Amino acid sequence: MKIQKKVNLLAFGGGVDSTALLAMHLERDKAAKYLGMSRAKLDELFPPFEAAVFSDPGSEWPETYENIEYAKNRCESAGVELVVVRHHLVRYFHKETNKALQQKQWKSLSDDEKEQYEQRNEPYTISEWLLDGGMLPLMPGASHICSMRFKGQVQQEWGDSRFGDASVCTKHWSLGIEKDEGGRTDRFTANHSENKIKGHEYNYPLQGLEMNRKECLEMLKHLGWDYRGDGSPVKKSSCMWCPFCKEWEVDRLIDADGIGLKEALAIEEKFVETDKHAKWHEAGMTLNRGGRCNAGHHRMPYATGWCDHPDCTHVYVIKGLTSKEKKNYPAPYTPGSWKLTPSQLEKGIFNTYYAGEIQSSLSEEEKKRYTKIPVKNHGPARIISKKYDGKRKSMKEHIQRRKNSLIIGEVTKDFCRND
Repeated sequence: MKIQKKVNLLAFGGGVDSTALLAMHLERDKAAKYLGMSRAKLDELFPPFEAAVFSDPGSEWPETYENIEYAKNRCESAGVELVVVRHHLVRYFHKETNKALQQKQWKSLSDDEKEQYEQRNEPYTISEWLLDGGMLPLMPGASHICSMRFKGQVQQEWGDSRFGDASVCTKHWSLGIEKDEGGRTDRFTANHSENKIKGHEYNYPLQGLEMNRKECLEMLKHLGWDYRGDGSPVKKSSCMWCPFCKEWEVDRLIDADGIGLKEALAIEEKFVETDKHAKWHEAGMTLNRGGRCNAGHHRMPYATGWCDHPDCTHVYVIKGLTSKEKKNYPAPYTPGSWKLTPSQLEKGIFNTYYAGEIQSSLSEEEKKRYTKIPVKNHGPARIISKKYDGKRKSMKEHIQRRKNSLIIGEVTKDFCRND
């Protein structure tokens, strides 16, 4: 019988939590003593790992990249491997101008034009991905997929390449999620039963060690982690314009006035320019069998926030069904048929359009099962998902908000000085 290999790895993000884990690994005896436990207990709660792996999405804060470089030096001195990996994409570059085309664009060229390009498998950043697709990292009511695409999956691919796939090796990843962040472990994509990746398992040592953000920072100070040489604490890591930014983080982005702000403005501008809901109308509003738009289209008016077309102001749904009832609901009902546009209901289409053809029809009796409900107006989608003052703001609005607050601050200061 073949023995399954097991390897421990650290998913290193360059922020406070994962840096605390890395520092503790480099000085386990000192860390264990500081925590008031034996070295054996620390190793039980936080197993020693073979490598730390940082997946670079290309839009982290400069301070994070500084911390990564410092971590590399500390790891090299201790004989610990720290690997930096990136998401890659096959693209085609013009031999003279170096203009880049994605595979779909290259395939649309004539044979003579194709010969003018060469294929390269090169790093592809998260901002390039969003700009090329005219997308935002998070849509209202949708899930956040950036972390898995540009971090988790990249680390998994590296682990499989280095140690073998699920048939020969299970990779156990330690993640820096604090004791007060149980909700994050529940939401973590790779931990959901339907999304688990074979050969990869995840654990959260900081929760077993009962360490929060404050205690991680104290541990880093105790272990002499000084990535800037001036005692500066390690900063939280994330894309500079992460959709889950808090207000102070948005202010930090604006005040820095660097590449992160330029990327944020460009991503939002491109998203509005490529209004995929308008494109859907132009294409005849076709949907696939699941009731969803095909690639390049949006059924909801995310860019503008509202569409007055009758098929966009309300829908018809079958309400009140339990999960079991949905599973056993009689034909012709399918999951995609529980939400129909007015046009679909009027024409009697139960599972929407597919390639412009009607798949089946509803009887008048079946139509009575549907209830008309208005579509919620979420307002225009923005790169930042948080709402301030009850409203989701664009980056330009955030910049103006910041200017206004600074003006008010200066006026108040002058008033107090004169008073």
